[in-house]
Amino acid sequence: MVKLQFGIILLCVFCSISACSRDTSSKKTNEIITAELKPIQTHYYYTGLIQPLKTVVVTSPAEGVIEDMAFHYGDSVSAKQPLFTINSDKFQTDYKNALMQYIKAKTEFNNSRSQLTEAEFLHKNELISDDDFKSKQTSFYTAQLTMVQSQDALSEMLKQLNIKGFNLYTLTIQDIDKITHALHSQDGAQKLQISSPTKGVALLPIKNDSTDAKKFSKGEQVKQGDLLALIGDISGLTIHINVNEFNVNQLKVGQKVMVTGTAFSQFNLQGYIASVDRQGQASQGGLPVFPVEVVVSTLSPEQQAVIHMGMSAKVEVTIESEPVISVPLNAVFEKNGMPYVKIQKNNKMQDVLVKTGQTTENAVVIEANIKAGDNIVITG
Repeated sequence: MVKLQFGIILLCVFCSISACSRDTSSKKTNEIITAELKPIQTHYYYTGLIQPLKTVVVTSPAEGVIEDMAFHYGDSVSAKQPLFTINSDKFQTDYKNALMQYIKAKTEFNNSRSQLTEAEFLHKNELISDDDFKSKQTSFYTAQLTMVQSQDALSEMLKQLNIKGFNLYTLTIQDIDKITHALHSQDGAQKLQISSPTKGVALLPIKNDSTDAKKFSKGEQVKQGDLLALIGDISGLTIHINVNEFNVNQLKVGQKVMVTGTAFSQFNLQGYIASVDRQGQASQGGLPVFPVEVVVSTLSPEQQAVIHMGMSAKVEVTIESEPVISVPLNAVFEKNGMPYVKIQKNNKMQDVLVKTGQTTENAVVIEANIKAGDNIVITG
């Protein structure tokens, strides 16, 4: 009988403990947070190709045939390093014509200068009229201009030639023997040496709407002005991205960005927006896009060794809004089809009808009826 009573007592105690446990576990806990004004960050991602920080173009000075190439596209080159040898018969003819035109213009200039000196003396002594004197002045200035133009044309030709120990600018019309020597001493003038204008990487010209990228090789025909190569400055880099019409007005010149790439995942490059086009372009998706240039000013030697021109890159642009009040998504609940937030005020809780705005992954903006400092209750 005693054992039976003891068993009943244990059963009651167990039931009481279980009931208390159920009451404790079913009791809801509330979290209270304080509303505050903070900007919301939105991240946009764009892709593009790595390009040099700056480029200098190398063009053909004349039509002809590429006889030799002293580099491969992608090689590092130094300033004044030979790149192309172009065989151009036309250039040799143009060189001779330019030399003769310069000598003729120089002769005319010297004659006009002598005539002007004589006219100044006669005019001073009132032996010729004002009109005659002004005519001599005009002739002199015209001859001077013609000589300057012809000298510039010859100078451009001489940049492509290797003439040593002979100053062509000292020749006059009386120096027939020297002129003949100058004309025929450059019978090899059809072979033009084209050198790199600066230090960098010799790159294949980039294709765009107005230029076709062409990889030239020995034996190919070129025209005057053809784009043969680009010398790229790889001490930094640029990336061109396309931004749609909804986001372009949020970007500003000078805005900081982050550049990463699958092929150089060990580096996070700090860059900035260098320019934003204000004219849209058609895209395959139908919506206009606006070209934006991103610049990374400096690459370390380690980064230059890994990051190559033409690699793909991802540009992260972070946009910050004006300070707003936002609350966690689970702080907003629906009541009678309208959004509400529960706040605690004077140790009492009350439901407040709110107006919601932008929604992010974890929060929602409250546009009305909640102010900074309010205690928001999140029901557990």
